[in-house]
Amino acid sequence: MPANLRNQYETSMKRFLLPFMIGALALSTTACVDDIAAPPPPPVLSELINYWHFNALPAGTLTSVPADFSKYTTAAITYPGTGLGYMDNVDPGTTTNAQQNAPAGLGLRPRNPSNTRELIIAAPSTGYEKLTVSFAVMKSSATSGADQEEFYYSANGGTTWTIVGAAYTPDLDYTVKTFDLTAVTAVNDNANLRFRVLFTGPLAAGASGNHRFDNIAVIGFKK
Repeated sequence: MPANLRNQYETSMKRFLLPFMIGALALSTTACVDDIAAPPPPPVLSELINYWHFNALPAGTLTSVPADFSKYTTAAITYPGTGLGYMDNVDPGTTTNAQQNAPAGLGLRPRNPSNTRELIIAAPSTGYEKLTVSFAVMKSSATSGADQEEFYYSANGGTTWTIVGAAYTPDLDYTVKTFDLTAVTAVNDNANLRFRVLFTGPLAAGASGNHRFDNIAVIGFKK
C-alpha cells in the first residue's frame, strides 16, 4: 500500500476508535474509584471511669476518700466496721499501676485490726460496660497485717456480694492485682456498683500491721 494511503487509513482508524477508547478509559477509572476500600473505623478504646492515686490525702484518720478522678461525684472509699482499725495515708506510694502520669506520692493504709472491717469502694459505672478493676497493693510485713485479701463486687449498693476469684496474698512490695469483669453484666451501667476488699487470716486480728493500696483504677467501655 502506498505510504500516503496507509497514512490516510491509520488516521481514519484512530478517529473511528477514539470514542471507544475514551469510553473504556472512563469505565476503567470509575471501576477503580468504586473499588477503593473504605478505611476501617477507629478502634473503640477503654476509658478511665474512677481512679484514686491518693496523693492529696490529708494527715490523720480518714473516714471517706473521694476519687481523685471520676466521671461521677459519688465515687469514694470507706472502711466501715468495728474495733480499733482505721485508715490513713502512707508515704511513699508507688507509680505501679499509675494512671494519668500520677507520681508516686502517697498511698492508702487500712490498719489492723482489719478482720472486723471492710474496704468499700463505691464506683458507679453509669453508661459503661466491660469493666476491669486494678490496683497496687502490699502488706506491711510477713508477720503483721492480714494474711490474705478477698475481692468482691455488689450490683445493689452492698446488699449482697459476689466474690471474684480466690483469696490472694499481697507481696511485701507493691504489685498489681487485676480483676477482669468484662463478662460480668451485673456491673455494667450501674449507679449502685460497689467493690469490697475483706482482710482474712489470723494476722488480720492483730493489733499492728496494715495493707497499703495505691492507684485504684476502674476502666470500661462506653455503651
